[in-house]
Amino acid sequence: MEPAVCLELKSWLSKNGSGFHPDVAFSQVSSGSNIIATNNLPSDSTIVSCPFSLIITVESARNSVVSLLEFSDVPEWSERQWISTYLALHWIVRGRDDITQSKLNELQHMAYLNTLPTPDKLRTPLHFTDPELELFKGSNLYGASVDRKRIWEAEWHACRDALEKSNSKWAQLFTWSDLSWFLNAIVIYAINREMYLTAATYLSSRAFPSSLLSPTPSLTHSTSTTPVLIPGVDSLNHARGQPVSWVVTHPHNHPSPSTTSESLKEPQISLVTHTTTVKGQEIFNNYGPKPNSELILGYGFSIEKNLDDTIVLKFGGPHDKKWEIGRSILGAEDIWRAILSNFTEVEQDPTYEDVLDAAGAFQDMVQSLIDKMPEEDISQVGDVRPEVAVMFQHYIEGQNDILSKLLDYAKAREEEGIEMARQEGIDLVIEDS
Repeated sequence: MEPAVCLELKSWLSKNGSGFHPDVAFSQVSSGSNIIATNNLPSDSTIVSCPFSLIITVESARNSVVSLLEFSDVPEWSERQWISTYLALHWIVRGRDDITQSKLNELQHMAYLNTLPTPDKLRTPLHFTDPELELFKGSNLYGASVDRKRIWEAEWHACRDALEKSNSKWAQLFTWSDLSWFLNAIVIYAINREMYLTAATYLSSRAFPSSLLSPTPSLTHSTSTTPVLIPGVDSLNHARGQPVSWVVTHPHNHPSPSTTSESLKEPQISLVTHTTTVKGQEIFNNYGPKPNSELILGYGFSIEKNLDDTIVLKFGGPHDKKWEIGRSILGAEDIWRAILSNFTEVEQDPTYEDVLDAAGAFQDMVQSLIDKMPEEDISQVGDVRPEVAVMFQHYIEGQNDILSKLLDYAKAREEEGIEMARQEGIDLVIEDS
């Protein structure tokens, strides 16, 4: 039996001319819900469609928030602030009698929000307990998590201050987070009081780039794309390499892919899977190639031995450059050239001494990162939820694998320096430190 809130979402989409394939259903799982096939589905099945009018964009969120709050001076907010505040206003005004129906009509996404995971089910680092976050100390993810919390909290303060000037009662309800409320399960109602953190997490874990709405849909991010939330289409979980397509259909008096009895009244976007699905099997989306660092920070899950894992390296130098290196260590050559240039005379070919010095510096840099990396074995660490422990192990395995390969690469450059010396008649013996 599908949860009532999921049936409500299906009905809401259907009333707006889109919806889910009749042979798919929501299934409750510990993390929230997923989508399964209730009958065998052939390849190229359209799983779900959403009309453009129900997509949450920065522009639609901004227009609704400005209309609701009647700002005298419209604030200069980020994309995340506009959409997160729009989502939070659904919870703030629910059940209140001091808002007109015309104002309530600005908030049309409660049926969608009711299907999203409650705060106690979110597992991004900003929902970790202190001991859980401390596990990652020494890794890039730890610093990224601390930075994200600082930035998001500053955004929330700015939003709440603007809300205070417009409606002080609503501003009091516009909370950041009080994890103890739902972790201790003292007051169930408090789950609905998680505001900015929850809304911003929904955005980070469910947003698509606006390029997906173009006539030729694409997941490519650029400076011109903005985040959008697509109800229904974002209900499917991620599987690496899953063959799917996003199809944008415009009204031309032909049937909707998901409701064949009616013609389209507006553009809609549909998710099409290109594999057969047997009855009872989960149906997956494909969020694109993402390393575990991004999956954990933005989505709250990880993939074992993720082939898309990367590590961001930042070595000191005049340009303070960063490199993102994957498991294939593609790009290591660029790092090597940058380090070698620091030891080579301008417009001169590197000597064997230059190569050896650069290789030694390269090894020292990588080894220092390895030494700082947290230990993979956390069997003696308490107060860590199992799903967080799994994410930690998946993440650290990937980081260590890349660093180990980089260290081997640096040692291979050292061997090249030794060979250069031998060709000059000099036998060198390099002792491991």
